[in-house]
Amino acid sequence: MHKILVIEDNKNILKVVSLLLKNSGYDLKTETDGVSGVETALEWEPNLILLDLKLPKMNGFLVCETLRKNEKTADLKIIIMSAKAEEEDIKKAYNLGADEYLTKPVDPNHLLKVIKKHLNS
Repeated sequence: MHKILVIEDNKNILKVVSLLLKNSGYDLKTETDGVSGVETALEWEPNLILLDLKLPKMNGFLVCETLRKNEKTADLKIIIMSAKAEEEDIKKAYNLGADEYLTKPVDPNHLLKVIKKHLNS
């Protein structure tokens, strides 16, 4: 079973995404701030992370960069899900090692397709 970590501080989005992923058969953990997200990623070693950019304690850019620099999490799939749609944010995310960038609101079916694509690559 694939393990997915969702790092998202919006409780409504977290609830919807968690339900979607659990119903799709994924093993799931969630965190609501960047620091806890990095700690959980290092301890639990998920296959994929869904990551928001605007997070308390440590923003998503820094989370992405931190995980890419750590040997344990360097190859883990990271999908950014953010309301930030500016080209500079998208470029920055890819430059820091994001595998995909999705703009919120994300269509649930599209999200599942993207997740499957990255877990199978």
